[in-house]
Amino acid sequence: ALRSFYHSVLTDDDIMLPFYRAKASHHHHHDYEGGLFEHSFEVATTAASMARQYNLGHATVCISYLAGLVHDLGKIRMYYNDQDAGVCGQHESYTFMVLSRPLESLRRLAPNLFEALSSAISVKTSRHQSQYLPETIVRMCDQLSAEVAQCRKAFEGMPGYFWYAKAAQENRVYKRLPC
Repeated sequence: ALRSFYHSVLTDDDIMLPFYRAKASHHHHHDYEGGLFEHSFEVATTAASMARQYNLGHATVCISYLAGLVHDLGKIRMYYNDQDAGVCGQHESYTFMVLSRPLESLRRLAPNLFEALSSAISVKTSRHQSQYLPETIVRMCDQLSAEVAQCRKAFEGMPGYFWYAKAAQENRVYKRLPC
């Protein structure tokens, strides 16, 4: 069921072409053409690796990977990626819209896997407690990918002996350890 879901997403040009070209954000992390795919792939591979490292089982590894890959897919419909019809809203909601057919198929074939995947890509509130481990794993890996990108951007073009850098878009100072 997961392989079928994955295949239907990867072979859909209406999903994949904009996914490869999109920015992950507007003036934040991975804010360049192709940044969304790069960020999503980082999250997916890190999440799967983490699930594997903790011996959480094949299904958890697969859900972690897939959720990491598609967690921000709704961003292809955001205004900064679609100048003609883009919107401003919660990208998680648009993720479900973009993935409606593959998700419906997964729901029919494997309701428990659909529930775990949907949980991992849903909007989170501050009071929300995760029920499935992939949800927590993907959230952590998403934050890590964004944080690493911001830190690298802050130090871009600076000599290796600089230990401090201020992020251009945030009022944040990053520190790095000497090499």
